[in-house]
Amino acid sequence: MRWIAGLFLIAHGLVHLAIWLPKPDGKAPFDVGHSPFAGNVRQLASALAIAAAVVLALGGLGLIGGAPWWSPVTVAGAAVSAALLLLTFNRWWLIGLGINAAIIVLTLQQP
Repeated sequence: MRWIAGLFLIAHGLVHLAIWLPKPDGKAPFDVGHSPFAGNVRQLASALAIAAAVVLALGGLGLIGGAPWWSPVTVAGAAVSAALLLLTFNRWWLIGLGINAAIIVLTLQQP
């Protein structure tokens, strides 16, 4: 089970790169570099996506390897991801916010 959870965290982190780093497509239903609160945030969103990917991947690797630091790293990664989703908010991100909330709650419940 540890492997599955660790691989999920790594995959969740990599999804951030797949969504926020490619050049914007005019056919996409929304612009991931646009914030309803702050306008054009492409550079900040890209930086947060990279940070979330790296930190979540580290958390996943730490979990797989049984490192004692995996829990706070994972919570930090999910928090960065949630901040990114809130910055570029649209209704499509509600599932992502739920995933991040579940990651935080389940991680904090581990002994």
